[in-house]
Amino acid sequence: MAIVFQSHGGAEKERAVPGPSVRAGRPATGDVAVDEEADFGYFVPPLDAPENYLPNTAETLGELDELGEMMIDVVATPTSEDPTEDSTLPPVFTYWGQFLDHELTARTDREGAISSMVNAHPPVASSTVESQFRNARSPRFDLDSVYGGSAVGEGIDADVVKVISGLRHPTLKNKMRVGTAVDPGPLPDNLDEHRDLPRYGQVQSSVRDAALRLAQAAMTPEAFQKFSDSLPQRAIIGDNRNDENLVVAQFHLSFLRFHNKAVDYLASHDTGWIADFSSAQALTRLHYQWLIVEGYLKGVCDPVVVDRVVNDRASHFFKFRAEFDARRQNTRLGNALPLEFSTAAYRFGHSMVRTFYDYNKNFGRPGTGFLPRATLRLLFEFTGGGGRLDDDKKLPKNWIIDWTRFTGADPHDASDGEPARLARRIDTELAPPLHTLFKEGEDQADQQLKELFKNLARRNLRRGYNLRLPTGQALHKHLNQTGAVQSSPIQDVSALFAAKPDLKNFLAGTTSRFHERTPLWFYILAEAEAAGGNRLGEVGSCLVASTFVGVLLADPDSALSRGFTPSQSPLKMPDNTPIDSIAKWMRFAAVMQ
Repeated sequence: MAIVFQSHGGAEKERAVPGPSVRAGRPATGDVAVDEEADFGYFVPPLDAPENYLPNTAETLGELDELGEMMIDVVATPTSEDPTEDSTLPPVFTYWGQFLDHELTARTDREGAISSMVNAHPPVASSTVESQFRNARSPRFDLDSVYGGSAVGEGIDADVVKVISGLRHPTLKNKMRVGTAVDPGPLPDNLDEHRDLPRYGQVQSSVRDAALRLAQAAMTPEAFQKFSDSLPQRAIIGDNRNDENLVVAQFHLSFLRFHNKAVDYLASHDTGWIADFSSAQALTRLHYQWLIVEGYLKGVCDPVVVDRVVNDRASHFFKFRAEFDARRQNTRLGNALPLEFSTAAYRFGHSMVRTFYDYNKNFGRPGTGFLPRATLRLLFEFTGGGGRLDDDKKLPKNWIIDWTRFTGADPHDASDGEPARLARRIDTELAPPLHTLFKEGEDQADQQLKELFKNLARRNLRRGYNLRLPTGQALHKHLNQTGAVQSSPIQDVSALFAAKPDLKNFLAGTTSRFHERTPLWFYILAEAEAAGGNRLGEVGSCLVASTFVGVLLADPDSALSRGFTPSQSPLKMPDNTPIDSIAKWMRFAAVMQ
C-alpha cells in the first residue's frame, strides 16, 4: 500500500540514511507511503569499465546541458505545433504510461542526498546508489494508487487507516468515493456529472486531520504549507501525483468508476459472483493488468518483442533481480527495478507530451466553445494543486474530458490547423512547454538553477549521469550478449541524424564523444526515432516490456500469472462482448459515450 502526497519535483525532506535492512519497513519520508520500500539496481552489472559510462568530468555535465537545450522542438510556435511530430498513437498512451509509472516508482525525480541534478558531478558510486537509493513505491500493478492497499501491516497506524477509509464511499460500502463536477458547463457529452476525483473538502474532518499529520511528517515545511493551504481541493486518492495534470486525473477517475460499475453489474446480472467490494476490486485489477500487456505494451513497444518477453517469462528481468540480490545481500529490501528502466528508458513518454490538446467540445473542436484547444498548462492548472480549483474546490463540468478524442474512438488529424488527436512521436524532440515547466523551480532564487529545474530534458540527462547509468551502447551490448535482443549496438548515433545537421555535428564533436558513448535516455529516443517514432525500438521495448512483464509475473495473482483473458470475466459490454480495449474500459466505466 502507498499513499503518496508529494509531487514529482522539489526536494526531499532531510532524513537519516537508513542502516542495512533485509525486510520491508516504513518508506523514507520524502514521500508518504506505508508498505515496503523496494530497491533500484543496475540491469548492466556495475563494472570497472570506463568505456561503459559517460566520462566522469565536469565538461560532460556541460555538454549534457547543451544536448538538453537542443532537444526542444524548434518548429513549434506558441500558437501551433509541428504536424510532422504526430505519431500514430492516440494521446491516451501518454497519460496511461504516467499512471503506470506511478504504480511502480516514486522518488526518482526528487532532489535528495543520493540523486541530485544540482550536484550531478561527480556521479554517485554505483555501490552507494544500489545500497541507499530506494523506491518509495511497491513495484506491483496492484492499484494501490486507487485502493490505498491493505490497512494491515507493519508501520500502518490509525492515521493511515483513516485516510484509506476516506477513499471508500461513505454509505455505499462496496463502492469507491468519486467527486461531482460543478458549473459552469456544459458537459462534453450526455453522461452524468459525477466525474471528478473525490476531494478532501467532501470528507469528514477526522480524515483531513489524519492526512495533514501524515503529510507534515513527510514534507518540507514549505511543501506542507502549500499542501495544507489547498487541502479542500486536493484529491483524496492513493497517489496525489495522479492529480498533477487533468488527463491523468481523469484516467484515475476511470478506475473508481469501473470499480463502481462492476458492483452494479454483478448486482444486476446472474454471474455467480457476489456484488461486493472484493469482487469488484479483483475484476478491476484483472482487466487493468490484462490491458497493460495487450493494450499498453503492444502499443508503445514492438509487439514482437513483447511476445518474446512473455513467452520467455521475462527471464532476463529475473536474472537481473537474482544478480542484484547476490550483490546486495546485506542491504537489499527486495523487489528491485532496473535503474536503466526507471531513470532512462521509461522516460520515453516525455517526448509524447503535446503542447495543445483537442480536449473536448468546450476546449477543442469545433472551436465554438470557450477555447479552440486546451494548452498543457491549463491541464496542470485545473487540478488540486494547480490553482484553478481554489474557488469551488471541484472540477468544472466543462473540463470533464471527452475520451473519444484520446482513445482513438473518434480520430482526427491536424489538417484543419488544430491539434491532431494523437500523441507526439517518440523521438529526441520535446514539446516547448517542457523546456520551461511552469510549476518547477519557482522557489529557486538563482536564475541558473531555476532554468535547470524547468528544463525536463536537462533534468533527465543530468539524473542519468549522476546515477551512473551505462551508455546506450553499453546496455545494448549487454542485452545482445545475453540474448535479450537480436540487434547490435548503434556504434555512431550521430549517423541517425542526417536530417538534423546541427544535432549530428554536436554529437560527433563533443569532447565526451556522445556519438559513441551516448546518454541512455537519448539513445532510447534516438533508436525509436530511427524506426519512425510510433513505438520504441528493440532496446527500449525490451527494457520496458521485461520490467512490466516481470513485475506482473512476480505477482502470482496477476492476470498474466493466472492466464486471465477478458472473455473469462463475468463483466461484459452491453452487446455481451468482452472488455478488451481501453475504449471499452472507458465505456464500461461510463466515462466515455
